[in-house]
This record gives sequence, structure tokens and C-alpha cells, in this order.
Amino acid sequence: MGVGGGRLAAPSKRRRRRSLEVQGDRPAAVLARGRLQAVAVACCGRERNEDGIRHAEREPARTGVPRATPGRGERGRPRRVSSPLRRRFGAGAIVAALVLSAAASGFAPASTPRAPPTASAAATAENAFALSLLRRLTGSGNVVYSPYSVATALAMVDAGAVGRTATQINGVLGAASTSAATSHAAALRRAIGLAASSRASGAPILEFANALWTQRGIPLQSRFVSTLTSAYGAPPRATDFRAAPETARQAINAWVSQHTARLIPNLLPPDSVSTATVFVLANAIYLKAHWAAPFDARNTHAAPFTTATGHRVSVPFMSASDAVYAYASAAHYQAVDLPYQSSSLSLLAILPTGVSLAQFQPSLTAATLALLVGSLREARVNLRMPKLHLHTQTALNGPLADLGMTDAFGGSANFSGITTKAPLQISLVEHAADLKVDEQGTVAAAASGIVGPTAIARPPGRPVTLNVDHPYLLLLRDDASGAILFVARVANPNVA
Repeated sequence: MGVGGGRLAAPSKRRRRRSLEVQGDRPAAVLARGRLQAVAVACCGRERNEDGIRHAEREPARTGVPRATPGRGERGRPRRVSSPLRRRFGAGAIVAALVLSAAASGFAPASTPRAPPTASAAATAENAFALSLLRRLTGSGNVVYSPYSVATALAMVDAGAVGRTATQINGVLGAASTSAATSHAAALRRAIGLAASSRASGAPILEFANALWTQRGIPLQSRFVSTLTSAYGAPPRATDFRAAPETARQAINAWVSQHTARLIPNLLPPDSVSTATVFVLANAIYLKAHWAAPFDARNTHAAPFTTATGHRVSVPFMSASDAVYAYASAAHYQAVDLPYQSSSLSLLAILPTGVSLAQFQPSLTAATLALLVGSLREARVNLRMPKLHLHTQTALNGPLADLGMTDAFGGSANFSGITTKAPLQISLVEHAADLKVDEQGTVAAAASGIVGPTAIARPPGRPVTLNVDHPYLLLLRDDASGAILFVARVANPNVA
């Protein structure tokens, strides 16, 4: 299976320089525990260089906090039985636009064959990217994004990058080469597919999809077409951007909407696709997940939440008393891991203590996250956390340039591995994400119940209390590989 959808069109056996068209393939659902939605789209449009989160205020960076310290004992995953099932939704999208620019030169050199990376190694690189990107998304407001989706779209663009342009993209992705970036994407796709591969009742539904739209008549390098087709399941779809850019934009938005359950209906803003557009890349991931340990909606009540600006707002809090979860704490945080049913997927909530979220964020790296996760231990927890529904749309040009990917956005860009007939550069990287966390069950899930024992032994000691009543982080992860699929910074649960 390629890195594209759960069901991919069979790769073409012939390499052609002309654009190939996908015959409307749609990825099948891969059963798992829960559903996450994310879409990544890279597209060609009029040159723009917009960055920053549109709904978040900017603030200067603050000091970090000490690293996490592993605790004692062995980590256990919470296993509880309850009839109603909880659900969590998330969706995201990214668009990178490549347009005609200054002349580019050279061809992509043949890559030295490398051993396929392990899923954990690929996850480490992806997590470093995820948390580095979080530190570049300035401001104190809400933000939600899918680093997996963004990384997949960048890896697809990377397949046509040459020279320093490729080196910089590889550096952002934590890959030694373009072929390594492709291998990382494949390893993560396999790992996440396994995380949600259970066919048990109530297991998650996980869908992936990739797509490539190209300007009709522009000859593409055969290696690029082969990589996008075989590794990402995205053979080119010939499109006439020159004659009908608005029609093309609407068609791409319709594809994104279809593959995110209509949570992101208008990813590409007006005028983002023009007659100068050459191609559009898209990645979509959709996941719906049911909690393994459900919340009882009768215990959801309004309570105060102190926002990042210091204001107190009334927020509906879900609660669970004396529940068994994987839990960790240190001088500057409390953390709890909420697993999803019949999978290795979980939602890690990290609540800073004694410091603000803005102060805590810089200290959270792939290494310190690994320490935090390693310190999780089964514990009795009195948990209160907000219901929420977040939506973010933001341009990532600035954050990606800050991470070192500078050439791709200007006249020094070299994407001659895509085509030598038109010099290209990235004009816009647009990301949209939607995330919903609540305690609502579904009829099918409630009817099937939760796979697990009828009772579990409670860890000794008194329950710890975790009241998520001020700004915090959410990481939706695959526990088996360690990869982060989704990141949310929650400053005010009442603001979408």
C-alpha cells in the first residue's frame, strides 16, 4: 500500500512525461479507534506570502521550563468498561502553491538507496517537526493543526525539489534526503494504518487520501510522476488552471471537503488559484475515534476556565471520578493520556502548572515529550476537562521559512525535479484544521459497546486530581510508533 488513501488506484506501469489522470479514487475507511480528520493540500496559485494565525494574537516568546523527569513503576493503559461511547473529531488541511518564478536549473540527482526507517525513527523526526512548528505559531490564542498532514504535503513537494531547495525541505522534515523523506512518510502511513486496523466493533475509522492537479500541457519529470503515483497514490490529474482558475479552485475545495466530511469546505481562499497556477498537491486524513473510557454526559457541568488573557469564562467540563488513566506529573505540568477504543491511538492532555502555557511550550521538544510519555503510569484520576470545538486557518509560509525552508518561497527555488518547462516557487502554504472533543456517543458505537474486561483492579493510593481549567495542550498520538497526528493549543475552549 502506498502512502496515499486506504484504497489507492493501481500505480501506472508506464512512465510518461505527460500528466496522468486519477479516475476519482477514494480511500476506504481503515477501521480503528476513533476518527481524526486532516487534509493536506499543496497547490499552485498567485504568489502570496502570508503567515500567522488569523485569529490569534502575537506575543513575545518566554522562557522555557525544566525537562520532564521519568517517574517510577510501569506504565499501564487505562481499561474501563462503559456502555456509552465518546467521540472525538479532528480535521486539518494544508495548501502549498507553486507558481511561475525565476528560472530554476538542474535535475534531481539519483538518491542512494537507504534502508527503510523504522516507524519510531520516522515518528521521532515528525514529532520534532510538529513541536518546532508549534513554537513558530506565535500568539496566545487557540490553534489546531495536523503535523502529519503538513509533513505529508511537504514530502510530496520535496519529491520534485532539487539542490539546496531539497536540502532545506529535508531539514525541516528531519530527513537525510528526499528518498528518506518519502520512506519516512511510508513508514508513518503503515504505522498509523496499523494503529487503526482493528475490525472490532466500535473501532476507529481512519481514511487517507492524496491528490495532484497539474496544468494541462505542462510536461512532468517521469521520476516525480512515478514517486507521486507509487508512494503517495496521487497520479496527476490534468487541469486547465490557465483557462478556468476559479473552476479549478472550486473543484479542489470540493475534493478537500469530501475527504474531511465537509468540515473544511473552503480551504483555498478566493484568488489563491490563478492563471499562473501550475499544480496543486493535496493530502487528507480523516479519523473518528471513540473513547475507551467514556465520560458520562450527565456529569458535564459548566465551571470557570481562566483563559490565556487572564479572563474567567464559563465552560462545559466533562468529568470522570476515580477513573484509571495513564498519568504523569512533574514540577511544571500534569499530564493524562486518554486512549481510544480498539487501537493504539490516544489523546495526551498536558496542563502546565506553576508556569503559563507560553512559558511551557518552548521546553516541549521531541526529546522532552519522550521523557514525559515514558513517565506515564497507571493511576486513579479525578479528571475534569473542557468540551471544545476548535477551528484554525493559517498560512504557514512564515513558520516554515523560520524553520529553514527559505529558498522554496522565492526566486532561488529549484523544483526542476517536477518540470523543466516552467520555473516554479511556492507562493502559499495554507493550513486549515477543525477539532471537536466531546462526550457524545453514537448509536452504532453504543450498541457495540467497548472491548475490554468487565472490571479492573484499581492502582493503590488515593486518586490524583487533574482539573484542566487553564490553557493546555492536546496531542493526538499513535502510542505504538509515538507519532503525533494532531496538535491543539487550547487558550479558551469557548472560542472556535
